[in-house]
Parts: sequence; C-alpha cells; structure tokens
Amino acid sequence: MLDKQTTDLLKSLNKFCADGSYKVLDKTDILSSLSKKFNTDLDALKNMIEHLQERNYLSVKYSDENVYCLAVLPKGRLFEEKNEELINERKKYNRLILTTMSLSCISAFVGAFLAVIVSNLIF
Repeated sequence: MLDKQTTDLLKSLNKFCADGSYKVLDKTDILSSLSKKFNTDLDALKNMIEHLQERNYLSVKYSDENVYCLAVLPKGRLFEEKNEELINERKKYNRLILTTMSLSCISAFVGAFLAVIVSNLIF
C-alpha cells in the first residue's frame, strides 16, 4: 500500500501520462501538480519516483536534474482505479451504518414511547 503523498504523485502522473506512453516531464511541473499540504521537495520527489519504479508502478527511461522521461505502467493505472473503488465502497458502508443507527434510534424511541403509554393504561 502506498502512503498518501505517493498516491497523490501517482494520480498526478496518471493525468500526465493518460495514454500510457512515455512523457518528458519537468520536475517543477510535477511538483506544482502535487497537493500543497504535503510540501514536497525535489529529494522527496526523487525518492517517491524510485519507490514507484521499484514496485513496478511506473517506468523511468531517463532522468536528470530537470526532467523525467517516464510512463505509468498498467499496475499504476489499476492502483488509482482500485483506490477509487475502495473509496466508493467505504462511502456506501458509512451510509449503511448511518442509516442503521438512525433507524435503530427511532425504533428505540417509538418502542419506549409505546411502552410508557401501555404501562399508563394498565396501571
């Protein structure tokens, strides 16, 4: 599993390399496309790209101080799709839990209310 910062980088690279071919990308363009909350620098970018390359998420053909020539491999494209699928399933599960809790609370309130009415009628 990838951390949030590396996942953000992979999403950004998927947008740049949408057709699956090699693209020459400037490092500053990659950094500017990443979320600002992670405050990624060039060394962190290099480490994340090496990490993704070691795990066969992308292929780097060439790199120097300013540019990368890389392509996102099928495993990298599938990771984003699976990640979105997991997020959607989590949302459905949370909605189900919220609905169940709401209906349980309402049922408990109605049951207690009816119990009070019945006890007042009997006694």
